[in-house]
Amino acid sequence: MSEQMTRDRALEIVRDSYTTGQPQSTAVELTGYSRSWVAAEYRRLKARGVSPVAGQLELFDPAPSSSG
Repeated sequence: MSEQMTRDRALEIVRDSYTTGQPQSTAVELTGYSRSWVAAEYRRLKARGVSPVAGQLELFDPAPSSSG
């Protein structure tokens, strides 16, 4: 297994995984960190009130584009 990534980078990946509704197992695979560490970070994000679908909202923004 390759060298473990930095904690800061792993936190970014966990946050992105959480806010796009990805399962914890995806974050574990992407970061190489333990399941318990990822689970704890998911709990922290939930406790802070971060939406598990916040990243998906941008994909479905109903605001019309201002081209023209």
